[in-house]
Amino acid sequence: MVELSREPIELSEVVGRAVEMVSPLLEQRAHRLTLTVPREGLAVHGDPRRLAQVVSNLLTNAAKYTEPGGRIVVTASREDADVVLRVKDSGIGIAKEMLAQVFDLFTQEKQALDRSQGGLGLGLGLAIVRSMVTLHGGSVTAHSDGKDKGSEFVVRLPVHGAHVPEALALRANAAGVCSDVSW
Repeated sequence: MVELSREPIELSEVVGRAVEMVSPLLEQRAHRLTLTVPREGLAVHGDPRRLAQVVSNLLTNAAKYTEPGGRIVVTASREDADVVLRVKDSGIGIAKEMLAQVFDLFTQEKQALDRSQGGLGLGLGLAIVRSMVTLHGGSVTAHSDGKDKGSEFVVRLPVHGAHVPEALALRANAAGVCSDVSW
């Protein structure tokens, strides 16, 4: 069982840590990364290490399935009582029939298998994302217009101080910054 060490943390700090972790892969594949994440005003009550793992897994996934020189865009905003993080890429996309299964363990399309980099994390990254986000009282969804149309992953987490329903908690047991980075 995963134990969370929760504290109030700005999402910008989480994204910064994740970008540091994934920057070698982004550099190797010469991706253009655009970040639009306010420094303040998007605080969540979460485990900084685990949330950085969530964002890192999403960025790694985007990098692996986007052609060299492609584009990855990370945005964050507040929508009602949620902090919403979006990771969008210009990659291979996801077939509509696969969208419902993309967060299941060891699920990948043949197209994705053919173009992935393999490794020990094959088929685990998005399952871990869903698990960690759920433990934080949030949700994650995937969107794509199909093959070669890119993908977008949307993470919703409760704003720090927002009421998280008791059942969900039990089940789970400013100034803006915009940077455009190319490697």
